[in-house]
Amino acid sequence: MKKITLNGAWSLRGKSQCSQEENIICIDAQVPGCVQLDLSKAGYLPEDLFMGENILEAEKYEEYEWFYERVFDAPLERENVYLIFEGVDCLAEYFINGVKIGESDNMLIAHEFNVGKYLIDGENTLTVHISSSVLAAHDTEYNVNSMMSWENGTIETALRRAPHTYGWDIMPRAVTAGIWRDVRLEVRDEIYFSQLFFAYNGTSVSALYELQGKFDDVKNAELVFRGICGDDSFFETRTIVSGKKAGRIGVNIKNPKKWWPYGYGEPNVYDVTASIYKDGKLIHEEKSSFGIRTVELERTDMTDGVNGKFRFLINGVEIMCKGSNWVPLDAFHCRDAERYEKSLALVKDIGCNVLRCWGGNVYEDHAFFEFCDRNGIMVWQDFAMACRIYPETESYKKQLEAEATSVIRKLRNHPSIILWSGDNEIDLVIRAFADPSNNTLTREVLPRAVWQNDIGRPYLASSPYVSSEAYRSKNKELALPEDHLWGPRDYFKSDFYKNNKAHFVSETGYHGCPSIESIKKFITPDRVWPYTNNSEWILHSSDQNGNDKRVMLMEKQVRQLFGSVPIDPEEYVLASQISQAEAKKYFIERIRVGRPEKTGIIWWNLLDGWPQMSDAVVDYYFTKKIAYDYIKRSQAPFVIVADEISNWGLQIYACNDTLQKKRGYLTVKDACTDEIIYRGDFIAAINTSTKVVKLPTYYSEQKILIFEWEIDDKRGYNHYLCGYPPISLEMYKAVMKKYHL
Repeated sequence: MKKITLNGAWSLRGKSQCSQEENIICIDAQVPGCVQLDLSKAGYLPEDLFMGENILEAEKYEEYEWFYERVFDAPLERENVYLIFEGVDCLAEYFINGVKIGESDNMLIAHEFNVGKYLIDGENTLTVHISSSVLAAHDTEYNVNSMMSWENGTIETALRRAPHTYGWDIMPRAVTAGIWRDVRLEVRDEIYFSQLFFAYNGTSVSALYELQGKFDDVKNAELVFRGICGDDSFFETRTIVSGKKAGRIGVNIKNPKKWWPYGYGEPNVYDVTASIYKDGKLIHEEKSSFGIRTVELERTDMTDGVNGKFRFLINGVEIMCKGSNWVPLDAFHCRDAERYEKSLALVKDIGCNVLRCWGGNVYEDHAFFEFCDRNGIMVWQDFAMACRIYPETESYKKQLEAEATSVIRKLRNHPSIILWSGDNEIDLVIRAFADPSNNTLTREVLPRAVWQNDIGRPYLASSPYVSSEAYRSKNKELALPEDHLWGPRDYFKSDFYKNNKAHFVSETGYHGCPSIESIKKFITPDRVWPYTNNSEWILHSSDQNGNDKRVMLMEKQVRQLFGSVPIDPEEYVLASQISQAEAKKYFIERIRVGRPEKTGIIWWNLLDGWPQMSDAVVDYYFTKKIAYDYIKRSQAPFVIVADEISNWGLQIYACNDTLQKKRGYLTVKDACTDEIIYRGDFIAAINTSTKVVKLPTYYSEQKILIFEWEIDDKRGYNHYLCGYPPISLEMYKAVMKKYHL
């Protein structure tokens, strides 16, 4: 198969779709890219769109239509020549030499066109016309359900584009347009795999295939599969019987190596070479990979905190899930790929064994999932819908099913993906006025796409999922077994957090201020401080309506923990980051000591996709907040943690999320006085949390305990903040410096 890239320099023309005036913009463009960045480079928009309130300037181009154009040399071949666009944002028509070859209306998936008949010898001109998404959404008729779903905000749900682009509480409004992923020509072989999927049913692996080619070519073709994983390998070959363009071939693996999440074993991946021969001649060859593992989601519709469940079993073993929600890497998605390496390195370093790909985002590319495959990071994949009620017209259902089919077929060989989830929080939106089971998109369309295109992965209609039983229940003692814990966002040890009944927390977070050095990169010099009555701080709290609620929430959380708010910027940042760090640590450790009832936490979130005041523990510029190191310790496969004070004591736990028993020696000391409070041996049972000792403790004692342990010839440490607030910031700073917290 020959591939010819069409990335690189293009020309770009744009004009308003609303105005009759022919004020045409003509500039250079980069592909992959987007018009906002090209306009910025050409001087039509500010150089740094993330500085101050510059992002607002981009809104004046939302009503524009755009024409991308470039010249390319045609290959000599005319059969099986395809033009592939991996991502176009969003409503596009495609022309070769002025002849329309097709159109697309979905930013989130690839589009391909058979173009051999449109090509001429030598130079050809390719044009992509992108019309305004904002005007298309404006011309759409909305039903009352859509109107109910977002008060005083946007309800643009008619187009299949990344939901966050219209503005979110973690992202600015940036209704992008452009060719945001790779473009190429492919001259395909006379026979090739249109589908290739390695499925595992718990006992055996099958290669499921579909061939593309003429009947006489496919007839009697030979398929060969070679696979290797470490010291294990397999070889399978079959000759295609006449008319059997699709089917199943059993793969005999004598000593299968299973794929395990981080902490539970090795993430074994089989690398495969799939070949097609005809009359002894190699016709086609491609690379693939897969993992051998089973996934089960055991769940109930409701729970009282004990009599219910929501847990993942990989290879029959319950996994304590600890990780982050994965949100947009950049407001301009053409820059996502360049941020993958540093972002994914953070995922591994901080010790995540799960990422939830949030439904307000785009679908990540193979490089993301390949990293997760090889590093034992489970992926919970939402389909791209969030927090709004989407159309249920027949045309929309057809479009969504085609999207889901494309996404599933593209990604299903990745063993890291353990769940398809219909959407983010739409059941919660609908529950306010109706039974969410009425949503045919997540109850009919998406599960049908999963059923027809995947094997061995569970499907969840929404996160959190609200069944008809849960909707109808009047029992206030019952709760959802998987939930998003936002609520009042008050003191992180308040009853709301402490007494929640969810077995699995798939969203929860706490604000932390970026460093002053980072703030100076996106707030203009005269607005860096103070943060009150500051429109730039408000915009960079991702508020779309000029409301300072989220800016002041960060201040309130500082005041809650320390009793006062520092007026010095550096001191304020420190206090805010400590508040966030203690909160995230508390959320994770409460789940871990809560076993067996508690089974997972996916906190919000690792990394910002634009510079802002947020729950992220690493800012847009990759500067880590204090919470980063706290989380790294709290979610390690083995850690010593404290439960909350009760009955005159503090219970210490050994949390062992591995399949090996641990023996060690623990020392507990008062960080302020260096007094040794406890010394002793412990044994930590496999894959659970084991009580080690109960220490006499008063609620009135404000101190920081240091846990130091030796295990497997390695040393570890953690800490615990005792006492009710207000906590002395000076005391905390002294302990941080002394023990390098």
